[in-house]
Amino acid sequence: MQQLKLFSPIILLASLLFVCSGNSTVNAGKENASQSASESSSSGDVVFSYNLDGTKISGGDVDAMMMSNVAAVTKSDNGNKVSFFLNDAYKDNTETVSHSLRFAIPGKTGTVALTADEDNFNVQLFLASGEEGKYVMYANEGFSVTVTNISATRVSGTFSGKLKLFEGAGKAEVTITDGKFDIPVQANKG
Repeated sequence: MQQLKLFSPIILLASLLFVCSGNSTVNAGKENASQSASESSSSGDVVFSYNLDGTKISGGDVDAMMMSNVAAVTKSDNGNKVSFFLNDAYKDNTETVSHSLRFAIPGKTGTVALTADEDNFNVQLFLASGEEGKYVMYANEGFSVTVTNISATRVSGTFSGKLKLFEGAGKAEVTITDGKFDIPVQANKG
């Protein structure tokens, strides 16, 4: 009887977690996939999309441990910096993300033009090479990022530009157009 009394609250808690998980960021991301970045709520929903050489890329879930689809705001010598990866889904039961776009940009609203010789801020694209854990890497050549909104809980904006092959075997250059993001900001733990 003692074990039954202890076991009942555990079952109730597990049931509540299961019921609440129907509105998790996984399902929210799927439900909101067709919304534009500006239509997302200020919750943990992730909304991003872009065209990579004409192919639409979008989706992905928040993974705060790996900094996927969640932004971090940090101090740098040049003021606040916002860093994040926009990762789509993992490839066929592997640890490899098909497309991963890494941003390191000023932590304020406005537009920043990134060139190939930019030292402080940049955008990098990692494309799965076909081997698990291996990527072809591209670095910004001429790229523009506009942060339209930044708060303690969300960052949103637009982006587009050209990226040049940096490492691996791939096309010499790729183009990103119509990029949009509206992602949560990771809470400071200090």
